[in-house]
Amino acid sequence: MTNPYFGWGKFKDMDQDYFSYIDTLAEMNIDAKELIFQFPVFVGHVNLGRYLFFYDLYKKVMNLNGHIADVGTYKGASFLFFSKLIRLFESYATTQVHGFDWFKGMNPSEDDDPLQKDRYIGDFETLSKWIELQQLKDISIVHKMDVTQELDGFLQQNRHLRFKIVFIDCGVAGVIEKSLECLWPRLVNGGILIMDHFNCEVSPAESILLDKFIGNQFVRQMPFNRQPTCYVIKEQV
Repeated sequence: MTNPYFGWGKFKDMDQDYFSYIDTLAEMNIDAKELIFQFPVFVGHVNLGRYLFFYDLYKKVMNLNGHIADVGTYKGASFLFFSKLIRLFESYATTQVHGFDWFKGMNPSEDDDPLQKDRYIGDFETLSKWIELQQLKDISIVHKMDVTQELDGFLQQNRHLRFKIVFIDCGVAGVIEKSLECLWPRLVNGGILIMDHFNCEVSPAESILLDKFIGNQFVRQMPFNRQPTCYVIKEQV
């Protein structure tokens, strides 16, 4: 009999309480302005930890020259968070965030979790509107593409592009493999690769593919953060 707390089930009880809390919030019909201006009142500690994780890693590479790649942009949460960090801390640097997504949701292969099919369908036009409304067009660059078919050509046309952060959050083996194949060599020394589901059953191929590309580099975690599950600092060898 499988232990219900095996793997991601470790958080079973915590998640049950959290989603019950979310349902309660929805029933309260709280004003949108309250949610925005008083967001620490409402946000769960797990979600808060996710963005503190991104912030901590961004601070490690802020003085490196390179862009940020966000693969699996979806609705733009991490993508726009990084954009706003750049607006705050690198107003006069050339740094931009490049988001990559086909905006059709997940299409798992036999190497992936079949329960993820058709999840995470984003909307390119809506994301573009958020970018425009927040005056981030000079920083936030969205590439609507099938990464497995088009990333090679995009990088060949833009041979200058280098990255100081690469965040891969897609959960599909083919996309993960192509992203690592193309973007790991473009990550500058000292830059950081972030993987959303390393060592996790939700994306079973991710651990194997990461091992394939990074060699003997250390796979690190931040113990206060659940997800993304790991990061790799690219060390000069």
